[in-house]
Amino acid sequence: MARTIQLGSQEGICLELLLESSEDKSADLVWGSGRIFVNRTAVIAGDDDASISWTWVDLLEWLAKHWPSLLLEQAFPFQMASTDILALQSDLEKRWESMAEERVEEEEEEAHRFLARHDLTQGFKGIYFPSVYLMRQGNIIEISSAECSITLRLALSKVVADLEQMGNQLAKLADVTGQGRGKLAAQRWYAREERLNQNALSLLAGLSPESLKQLHPDANNSTYWEFDARSPLNDTELLAAARMTHSVLLPDQQHQLLEQVRMIPKGATPSLDALAASLIHDFEGSGKPHDQGYWAATWLRHELAYELHEPINLIELLQRWGVDVQEIEIPDTSLDALACWGPRHGPAVLLNTASQSTAAHIHGKNSTLAHEICHLLMDRDSALPVAEVLNGNTPERLEKRARAFAAELLLPRSVAANKVKTGEDLKEVIDDLSQTYQVSLELVSWQIINSDIYTALNANEQRWLRNRVSRDFHAT
Repeated sequence: MARTIQLGSQEGICLELLLESSEDKSADLVWGSGRIFVNRTAVIAGDDDASISWTWVDLLEWLAKHWPSLLLEQAFPFQMASTDILALQSDLEKRWESMAEERVEEEEEEAHRFLARHDLTQGFKGIYFPSVYLMRQGNIIEISSAECSITLRLALSKVVADLEQMGNQLAKLADVTGQGRGKLAAQRWYAREERLNQNALSLLAGLSPESLKQLHPDANNSTYWEFDARSPLNDTELLAAARMTHSVLLPDQQHQLLEQVRMIPKGATPSLDALAASLIHDFEGSGKPHDQGYWAATWLRHELAYELHEPINLIELLQRWGVDVQEIEIPDTSLDALACWGPRHGPAVLLNTASQSTAAHIHGKNSTLAHEICHLLMDRDSALPVAEVLNGNTPERLEKRARAFAAELLLPRSVAANKVKTGEDLKEVIDDLSQTYQVSLELVSWQIINSDIYTALNANEQRWLRNRVSRDFHAT
């Protein structure tokens, strides 16, 4: 008699499967009619969300093959700064527009392999579904549906538990004969932890074994990376720093930075921790990243009893919280800062004060510190549990939010707008705001552009403001 089983959880990933038994079908292929849901939404199903009749050993083979990448890989190929995996393909197309054809072909192949190992629908051979991607970011897994154009964020632990329940039951059903696809798929599934441990350092660092050796002769030295092999899913500050500075720093510069991080002691920040917990409790999480950043900055000013027009001394604020701020010099790089707050080091912020760095000037230092405050408050328990690198390979969605937060914390848009209303000369207003709030002229210009006053300016004033800024605040 056919029986229905449910694997996983309704709040996470759930496989609803009606098993089929027939003399015409091999039992080890696990034939059945099923659907896969994410948070109660059908993401792999037939027309009108109907169940599909298929061999579910395909899914087991895919899970077993890509288990390490699904749970450990956190960086997009070629260090692409895409907001999510759904935007990756269009961003790649733009990247390839001016690239030599031979190189494009190489990158297309690598990108295809990357997407295939994160696309759950690739677990069905010979049947098409719109892609459903699983991509880790810190302590969460982003699940993105191409058909619905939505991204859901679930706890890493929840997704692991759901997928393991699915894999374990499918392996049990497939492992019924002495040979065949089912037996081989089950064996590979049972060996998944061994392969995960073998690949953990390379995947968490986002580096090839050869690149790892450039940082340490023994590429798999767990002690050097402060990595606990008994908990292979747990990131470390050093691995995150390596991953986020790959292609940003040369190996010797990476080594210098890693040694700086290694020397940072672990500290207690109870006031900051309590503030972060309160913010996350009040935070709804909806809206675009820049709107979330604006909201969080306004919330923080209110919680700390700062008036909207009151400049904030960020160094004093961080010191009051117990966050260590240090200066380092790594010249000839775009790196502005690294912050760490994991189980062994920090919370601390390392500012790159080399001459060409943003943080070398007080205006850039302020925006950099405000940027890191956003991550300290909003991301430590979710997408960035151990570290963040400014102008590194940090997830772009989080960077957009932090940039908006930093600007609004330092100079609220309403304050800038009021100054424009009461001022007689736009240039003088911008110069005055820059000096008063110790922020760049460009930041002031953007806060005016993004305020309600912008549409009240005449065309010449709008054009003049636009010519003062180098990039679109919301698009980068």
